[in-house]
Amino acid sequence: MMHVARPPHRVPEFEESLLSTTPAGLQSATVLRRRRWIFFLLNFLSFAGLLGLVGAVLGSGGWKPVDLVLVVCCTLILPWTIMGVWNGLIGLWLIARGPVGLAAAAPFASPMDDPIRIDTAIVMPLRNEDPGRALARLQRVKASLDATGWGSRFAFHVLSDSDDPAIIAAEERAMADWTARDPEAGDRIAYRRRANNAGFKAGNLQEFCRETGERYEAMLPLDADSAMDGSRILDLVRIMQAHPRIGILQSLVVGTASASPFARIFQFGMRQGMRPYTMGAAWWSGDCGPFWGHNALVRIAPFGAFCRLPVLSPGLFGGPILSHDQIEAVLMRRAGYEVRVLPTEGGSFEENPPTLLDHVEREARWCLGNLQYVRLLGLPGIAPTSRFRSWRR
Repeated sequence: MMHVARPPHRVPEFEESLLSTTPAGLQSATVLRRRRWIFFLLNFLSFAGLLGLVGAVLGSGGWKPVDLVLVVCCTLILPWTIMGVWNGLIGLWLIARGPVGLAAAAPFASPMDDPIRIDTAIVMPLRNEDPGRALARLQRVKASLDATGWGSRFAFHVLSDSDDPAIIAAEERAMADWTARDPEAGDRIAYRRRANNAGFKAGNLQEFCRETGERYEAMLPLDADSAMDGSRILDLVRIMQAHPRIGILQSLVVGTASASPFARIFQFGMRQGMRPYTMGAAWWSGDCGPFWGHNALVRIAPFGAFCRLPVLSPGLFGGPILSHDQIEAVLMRRAGYEVRVLPTEGGSFEENPPTLLDHVEREARWCLGNLQYVRLLGLPGIAPTSRFRSWRR
């Protein structure tokens, strides 16, 4: 495995503001600013028009307290709905334009078949999940990568935060069985369990970067319920090795097949809406893209050096940051590296919640973590688009 040097110092704000392109040289900074102004104006004019209509309807018979409450509710809710609509419409327009539209949203997405020159760790953080199902997915990922002929460039690390003795024993048995059935893998398969889960998943990944990360150029985190095809992983690696200033490259995730009626409905909506929404958002956000915490390629050196999360002081929304992924994306961009999304479907999967209650429980957990972003809006040196994306999350 190759040794990876420490990342260069981040580009100072006053120098970065003078650059005519994004840090990876992929797009004109002027073009991106123009797109962001267009997106803002579309949303502002739509918001003003809809809020005016709401006011006209509610105030037609005179204003009552309940009318004012409804106007306030619409004022708070409408912006997010309108942004979703415009992301989708812009995305549909780009999809209809074919390769030209894709190049406008993702200028790095041209097909490549370059040799794989960098070493990558496929990492799966676990905490009290079913190790049999999780490791079966990871084994399929390994088999898919080995089938490409480039398997030797990838290693597989299971990073356990489990504290249930029965699950810990099951993890150890499953790992022993895997290594026994795949003796040629050697040090390409590793298992590490922490004594505590300080920092939760984000802390687990940072500990991996400190202890093992220097052996690899990049890592690809997978959740226990996610998986990727080897060919799609190679796509991400080739893009990242061609553009050293891309720090995070997120793939577009789709739902896996399910027998649950709710999951099937959710998956249908996800397949129909996720691609145009993501394509539209990539068109204007550009180098300040999203990170969803899994199924993404992450450059280890800058991630370990610059993306360590602060622990918020006690109080409202204090303590460890729960929704870590978007803040890590913001910090990566602040360090002078681009955060990009590849808005094309293929080879990247996750399980959807099987029931409505499971979905609500997950959304409530995310919501609590997202509310902590209020405490981070004042972080210095954040790109305006990154600050907006984290706030609107």
